[in-house]
Amino acid sequence: MTAILSPDPSITLTDKLTAFDNFEQLIENLDNANNLEPLSLWTPLLSCLRHEESEIRKMAAWCVGTAVQNNEKSQERLLAMNGIPALVEMARREGEEESVRRKAVYALSSASRNYQPAMDVLTGELGVEKVDAADMDAVDVLIGGLREAAKKGGE
Repeated sequence: MTAILSPDPSITLTDKLTAFDNFEQLIENLDNANNLEPLSLWTPLLSCLRHEESEIRKMAAWCVGTAVQNNEKSQERLLAMNGIPALVEMARREGEEESVRRKAVYALSSASRNYQPAMDVLTGELGVEKVDAADMDAVDVLIGGLREAAKKGGE
């Protein structure tokens, strides 16, 4: 994460994206994803959701989605760090690149499936009726709507 956030001009965007890709591969492992909290990596990771460079925002959303997928401990941490509203804003932001919006939707899907507290925050942010996080058909409809909006340019 140090290389990704470094202002050092000798660390290129390509270097940072490679570091992010390596980071994403590491946190595919549940134990590594659960180490984000003790290593204090959630705050810098979530700060990347607002980075000026769209590719960094996309990689951050991808890493969040990977970390929380089928991982209640990481889902809890994302919720505690107030990451859901930032991802909703990213997924719906007009003018944001489609690939970035789609990764934000991926992260929201991973965060809210089978985890009701995150689903409640998500539906609240979207201003829609509550959805049972264990009802995959209902979740698919909600996330499908977000995916369609992401394709069209936001809201």
